[in-house]
Amino acid sequence: MFGLVEQLDGVSAAQGERLREGQRDGAFREFDPVVMLMAIRGSVDAAIARAAADPAFDTSACAQELADIFDRATRKDA
Repeated sequence: MFGLVEQLDGVSAAQGERLREGQRDGAFREFDPVVMLMAIRGSVDAAIARAAADPAFDTSACAQELADIFDRATRKDA
């Protein structure tokens, strides 16, 4: 049975591989997948913390803005 740290490491590895696959397939521009994954996960974690602390926080608007940011950051034709 895996502990939480091992599970998170496995998820991170799978997510990093998805980013690398996107680069190999030509869908994403070149970037460091580890750094991009840290940015994505950090943003999601920050949004969750903000939503927990502020009931008026617009999670839908935040999700759309983050999706737009990371789309532009990874898009090959940007």
